[in-house]
Amino acid sequence: MPPVSPGHPHPDLRSITRRSFLIGASAAGLSLAAYAGTHARHEIEVTERTLALRNLPDAFVGFRFVQLSDIHLEEYTEPWFLRQAVQTINNLHPELVLLTGDFVSRGPATDRVAWRAAGVAAEVLSELRAPQRFACLGNHDVSVGAEHVINPLRAHGTPMLIDSYIPIQRGSDYIWLCGSDDAGTRTPDLNLSIPAYPTAPVILMCHEPDYVDHVIRHPRFRHIDAMLSGHTHGGQVRIPAIGPLILPPMGKKYIEGRFQFDHMELYVNRGLGTVGLPFRLNCPAEITHFTLQRA
Repeated sequence: MPPVSPGHPHPDLRSITRRSFLIGASAAGLSLAAYAGTHARHEIEVTERTLALRNLPDAFVGFRFVQLSDIHLEEYTEPWFLRQAVQTINNLHPELVLLTGDFVSRGPATDRVAWRAAGVAAEVLSELRAPQRFACLGNHDVSVGAEHVINPLRAHGTPMLIDSYIPIQRGSDYIWLCGSDDAGTRTPDLNLSIPAYPTAPVILMCHEPDYVDHVIRHPRFRHIDAMLSGHTHGGQVRIPAIGPLILPPMGKKYIEGRFQFDHMELYVNRGLGTVGLPFRLNCPAEITHFTLQRA
């Protein structure tokens, strides 16, 4: 063995040290990926929110509803995990469930796989026990063929609001529930989505949160009290000091949680599923449980 200068490790030892470091780093990376793809991806956080609306009728003070978004069955959300989310929602006993798009995924599997998954999602969602539920479209739903998502949902009791609105009634009191078309793949018409002269609070479902920048410039913005979105998955993988790693178009500005625009609140739900890779890290799936109060 050649002599080694004092204070300097032998070259073979340096090689072993580097190799040990790389092996350790690779093992740590694989362990983190396994955690993100199994345990972390299947965590569900129930977020409790109070939503204050102007001129809220007496019958809706204390009214509770749930938002669930971005199911992405079965790439990569498993039916059993959706059933777990449904059971969690049923245990909350809400009066209304709102589903803000992306029931399936466009790729990596074929569209036919997504069509079948839409039927499975519709069947599982029919197990929701809330008196009412409604949905809007997401970009993945439109990309695989909107009718293949709309039809099974409707057949299993989940109506879709596409540039349309309905009253949610309690006795003689009501609020307006609105749904826009998907803003990522189409052009919503807020003149159709929002009533022209509402005399009650207005809640708008729109899948892509960054569409809010268009909403606030529209003449009917003054009528909208709340906008509910998903799409971003909260970034899906969040690294401390770096932030979210995976953000889609029209989901890069308003990533998760609550944002205020004058009188209107935007809430961005982190969703249930994943796209790209079946990983979540520091960003659990979310069920949002809202309670209405008078502003």
